[in-house]
Amino acid sequence: MSKKKLGIIIGAAVIVVAALVIGIVLYFGRSNEKVLTANLTKLGEQFYTEFYYPSQEKSQEDVKEFVKKFEKTGIKVNLENIAKVSKVDQDLVKSMVNNKTKKECDKTASYVIIYPEKPYGKTDYKVEVNLDCGFKK
Repeated sequence: MSKKKLGIIIGAAVIVVAALVIGIVLYFGRSNEKVLTANLTKLGEQFYTEFYYPSQEKSQEDVKEFVKKFEKTGIKVNLENIAKVSKVDQDLVKSMVNNKTKKECDKTASYVIIYPEKPYGKTDYKVEVNLDCGFKK
């Protein structure tokens, strides 16, 4: 094997190893608080799109008119109530644990506020999260 080919192989191996190390650091380096915030946001989205919005037994226009009323105040749902909905990812609910303290997040004090947005369709909203999992503020 020529020195040039050997150099290319070694260079490629170094790049692959560096990429793996960076990926591992980024994946495991995310703080538990950020992961839990993202998970609670996802649970709020599932609650709204899979349960709340479809459960309105009205015409599409009536549903839009109904959720429009919550554009400014939002729809506040705590983790306890989200967990009761079978259509949300129950494994994600169970994962709501502070890794450092090994305690579950407070299911009544951890909540989402869902703000419907124009044009008030099933996927037109933003989610605000309040996480109470024992992290210092």
